[in-house]
Amino acid sequence: MSRKKRRRRKKQTANQEKPRVVARSGFVLSEHPFSRLPRDRVIDGLIKVGETSERDFSAKLTALQQLCGSIEPLQTIASLSVYGLFATLTSTGTISPSLGGGSVNQSHVELLQALLLREPADALEREPPSPNAIQQVFDLLPAAADAFHLRRLAELKAELSADEKAVRVVQEELRIHTQTVRNWGFLSRVISITQRLCEPLDAIFVPKIGLSGVELITLFHHLARRNQRMVNARITRFRSVFSKKTVSEVIRAYYQCNPGFKDNADSLMAFAEAQHITLDQIKSLLLAHSDLSLAEGFTFRASELADEIGLDESRVIQALDHLSMRFGDDAGTPVEYLFMANPVWLKPVIALSEKRYFCALPQVFFSFVFPILAEILEGDGAAADEYARRRAAFLETETHAQFINAFPDCEIVKGYTWSDGDTQYESDLLVKIDSHLIIVEAKSGAVSWPALRGAAGRAKKHVEELLLAPSIQSLRLADRIAEVCADTTRCDTLLPHFPFAFEEIRTVVRLSVTLDDFATLQTTLHHAKDAGWIPAEHPIAPCMLLADLEIVFDVLPSTAHKIHYLRRRADLETNLSYKGDELDLLGFYLASGFNIGEAEFSGAAFNLVSMSSNIDTYYSAMEEGVQRKKPAPNITKWWSDICKKIEERDFHQWSDVATILLGFSLDQQKKLATKFRRIAKNVMKNWQQPSHHCSIIVIPPKGKADALAVYAFRDQHRAQRNSRMENIASQVFGSSHVSRCLILAINIDRNNYPYSSIAVYFRLAKEQLERRW
Repeated sequence: MSRKKRRRRKKQTANQEKPRVVARSGFVLSEHPFSRLPRDRVIDGLIKVGETSERDFSAKLTALQQLCGSIEPLQTIASLSVYGLFATLTSTGTISPSLGGGSVNQSHVELLQALLLREPADALEREPPSPNAIQQVFDLLPAAADAFHLRRLAELKAELSADEKAVRVVQEELRIHTQTVRNWGFLSRVISITQRLCEPLDAIFVPKIGLSGVELITLFHHLARRNQRMVNARITRFRSVFSKKTVSEVIRAYYQCNPGFKDNADSLMAFAEAQHITLDQIKSLLLAHSDLSLAEGFTFRASELADEIGLDESRVIQALDHLSMRFGDDAGTPVEYLFMANPVWLKPVIALSEKRYFCALPQVFFSFVFPILAEILEGDGAAADEYARRRAAFLETETHAQFINAFPDCEIVKGYTWSDGDTQYESDLLVKIDSHLIIVEAKSGAVSWPALRGAAGRAKKHVEELLLAPSIQSLRLADRIAEVCADTTRCDTLLPHFPFAFEEIRTVVRLSVTLDDFATLQTTLHHAKDAGWIPAEHPIAPCMLLADLEIVFDVLPSTAHKIHYLRRRADLETNLSYKGDELDLLGFYLASGFNIGEAEFSGAAFNLVSMSSNIDTYYSAMEEGVQRKKPAPNITKWWSDICKKIEERDFHQWSDVATILLGFSLDQQKKLATKFRRIAKNVMKNWQQPSHHCSIIVIPPKGKADALAVYAFRDQHRAQRNSRMENIASQVFGSSHVSRCLILAINIDRNNYPYSSIAVYFRLAKEQLERRW
């Protein structure tokens, strides 16, 4: 066969391959595997999964209870904690799965601790668990937890209306999150936020638990670091042992690491030789032997801990006793309650005899720090009220500080008041950056346990108070501002003493900020809208946790990116159905700029879970003092340089121009750069021809209103530049859904990088344009 024919055959084969649909911004669009199946068959299949899970749950839970009735508790908890929850971090900041492979998470170990606390105190006298027993616990915990929520699929048998189904979706999101998800922020930031919150409140916590709020946070942070140091030291010791190449070398190294052993290495080497024990076998044997002392690493005396953190022992004992459970305390709690109302969440310490304590899960304190602080003050109305007032003031102050840090040159006003008839309103924060005005409302209310467990009535009430009410508040002011901007002569009547010039405001952005995590419902507000808890016609303001807002502002590199992110978050709430938390959305933004074309309006469901992985890795590494390159938006250098130059020039409405630019995907940016090079060559060659091709136009999909054009010209056409740009804008407005057109003009003779001039045209009416520079 000739080479030419072989090439043709290869090309034909390639053309016959099944195409994959891959978006160039880093995510994959794929068809749901059930989309082509009849709905009845899908529902029947899910019901069967639910019924099977119901049986599995009963069997797994029974087996787990029986196992817990036969094993020593502290050693079991310690083993699951070390092998299930501790991951390794390399010098480059890469995080590996946990030592146990990643199947067990914090919620599983919490469940195990609650189950074992049902056992009597004499359970501590049992024989240590065998490796086989530990493996059974590793297998049963995730299986029982999965079956617990999957069994609810059997409820699909009930005939439900569309609204009822939507409510069920929200309930399930709340329940799954409450059962399994723990971290509402990175540890150092959680500690920083809660310490600042508690600093002025010493007087209300000390009488209750002996320690101030800040001291209590310091105590549990010390326990977390103490446990980490213990596990790291253990790994280091075993690394030196397991690096040896022979059985005798491994045994000698093990005894050198443990000088307190009563016997010596020679006796074990003789035993190993007599039994023909292999290198792998001796390593397994020594690891199992070492595990017998794991519980000791998590056990401490109150006096020991008090000395380590420099506090009075009696005060430490009072705090630990308040946050502890003893064996047998949990015996009366129905086992099924432990999945959604685990007492360990509020009391993560186990109290032993003689002022000794065990704590393998100090991180539970930080996962549930707000409910724990509220529980400490329960029953004292005055103290609880003071704490609530502090939460509100703290959230407003911290939100103000976040915006000051993110936008150093902004104009910012707190507590602007205005009236509508006899009703007076107050806005928490107004932030003006160039022509953008951001209205921020902060809600510090706590989310109740019944709501987090899926109680529809309580969840709906919280949605109305924490998510809908601030959105209505910001929309009310945004609408009034729009009225005044349309007719500024009414400003003294509609918004007297407004702190900013209305002529300078072009775009209003709304945002709500909360202190408590509402099981990601604050991020996926469209679920609450589907359930009818938010009016369908209401343009809901996006909502962020304070901890997430800090990360968003820290990651996004420029003012333009921060503004664009906040603007587009509101669009996604309206246009997109997705799953994921705020940092998943941030990861999605870094990958795509939220520029996903027609997919945004297609009704497709987006699963964004784990899009935050590079952000999580970056901050987790930072927690341990390992520096990595900060995640950054996926943008070409040309586009980035244009945005920088626009921001440096600081002309009025530069921020609107920059956000238009950021509304085009990485793929579009690359294609424009390639096409512009061709256009530049054409203009250089054919500029004398009156109708030479000199521009590239990008029309957005329906649903978006901003178009972009890049125009190349030579010195000889500088006088005609404006008229030609107007002609380009007129062509663009031939697309009826386009209302704004950004044109980048580049003089190819002078090579003005990244652009020569810029203009934005607005469609005012038919055959009319307005140009703004």
